[in-house]
Amino acid sequence: MVRKINLKIEVIVHATEDYQKISDCLFDMFEIESNEITKKEFLGHFGNPILMLHIQMKNGRAEELIKKLISTISQDNIKSLLADIEERISDSTLYLRFSKQNFVKKTLTFQEKDPVRIIIFTPIYIKKNIVKTYKNLLESNCNFLT
Repeated sequence: MVRKINLKIEVIVHATEDYQKISDCLFDMFEIESNEITKKEFLGHFGNPILMLHIQMKNGRAEELIKKLISTISQDNIKSLLADIEERISDSTLYLRFSKQNFVKKTLTFQEKDPVRIIIFTPIYIKKNIVKTYKNLLESNCNFLT
């Protein structure tokens, strides 16, 4: 069943980092084409160029990406995510942050500093169901838990 899901991926690419490597990894891991990536350029504090990448997916495409995401995360990290999922939810939105350095190696490990951010939102109208809804969403896309 396709749910109403909005998924965003955000990545900050600094002048010392290779945009093409990140773009290639987005395609290799999640089949995200370069034309699906919105790029915004900014100047850093010292005038250095910074590129902000945004990808937005909805409904079926977002759920496909969640399946690919879950299949890429190690079983231990999935179990850890499910155990502390409440800490990653704010205002009915699930926030996942992965190491950018490991991402370019096509590995997903949780990291708060300089991350690849994945933001998942699905409408939840009863506050007490927020955690349960996101656990079900992740578990339903996780082969080893079923």
